[in-house]
Amino acid sequence: MSNYSNEWSQLEEIIVGRANGAIIPRADYSVRNFMFAQLDVLEINKFVGKYDSKIIDESNEDLENLSEKLVELGIKVHRPDIFHHFKEIRTSDWVTTGWANYCPRDILLVLGESIVEVPSPMRSRMFEVHSYHKILYQAFNNGAKWFSAPRPRITDDSFQFKDLSVPTLTDHEILFDAPNIVRLGKDLIYQVSNSGNLMGYKWLCSMFPEYNIHLETKAYSGAHMDSTIIPLREGLVLLNGHRVSKNRYPKVFDKWDKIFFTDIVDTQSDENGISSSAIGLNLLSINENLVILDENQKPLINELKKYDIDSIPMKMRHARTLGGGFHCVTLYLKRKIL
Repeated sequence: MSNYSNEWSQLEEIIVGRANGAIIPRADYSVRNFMFAQLDVLEINKFVGKYDSKIIDESNEDLENLSEKLVELGIKVHRPDIFHHFKEIRTSDWVTTGWANYCPRDILLVLGESIVEVPSPMRSRMFEVHSYHKILYQAFNNGAKWFSAPRPRITDDSFQFKDLSVPTLTDHEILFDAPNIVRLGKDLIYQVSNSGNLMGYKWLCSMFPEYNIHLETKAYSGAHMDSTIIPLREGLVLLNGHRVSKNRYPKVFDKWDKIFFTDIVDTQSDENGISSSAIGLNLLSINENLVILDENQKPLINELKKYDIDSIPMKMRHARTLGGGFHCVTLYLKRKIL
């Protein structure tokens, strides 16, 4: 395991997800919180169920091509076990039938030598990490510190929908997804949003005192940060110009060069997509001078070239539909220590 926590040093080892079995899970408050805050549970029901087989097959083809490209670049690639849905696992408060393992980035946080199973606020993700156990045991045997955050109950008290101008996630218990965190070496950014609460920030501070964790409560995005704030190398950050501006960005970037980018190409493939067009900024950094991104994002490719960053354009045809671009569908386990 590497002990260097950033988004840009040379990539050496990575997980690439799978689209098998992906569904819109049973409608409940946690699904509404993450995907459909503007709708009530009854309205969400029309989206619930399996995706068309064409979407799954094409997504798996794109993920396989990504895996092959990464191997070609000399990177060790792991794939999770194929996701299997559970027959309605019940707790005293709710039921889950699973979601997918398309986005390993969401449920596992790698900080230095630690791999943390995060306490996702989505009930249907409670057992998703089981698909990664073979990979996690291998990392553990190679020296990783593998542990889980406190396992949440995710009761209805964890959500509020009365005031959508503030995050719908409450501070009833510790809840957060890993992409609520941006890694800049010894500095981390943690955003309070619909996918991470203040309790999650406090828990991270208590567990990782060696990091400077910068709290952001301005809700630059409704959920994850990796289509909003994308560090490209030390001193250079790509920012979603629709969400941040020269007068409103994390102050940790005061002395960094900032690219405020707005020319994002929309790639919607299905009317039930759960991600916005911002997913076009969801790129995977191979190193300081090379990224993998959506082949449709030609304006972004040209912009990055101005900063001597080359791009490998690839397909991720259903990124908006399934809710994950190249950063979301991967999880790097090891980057080279500089």
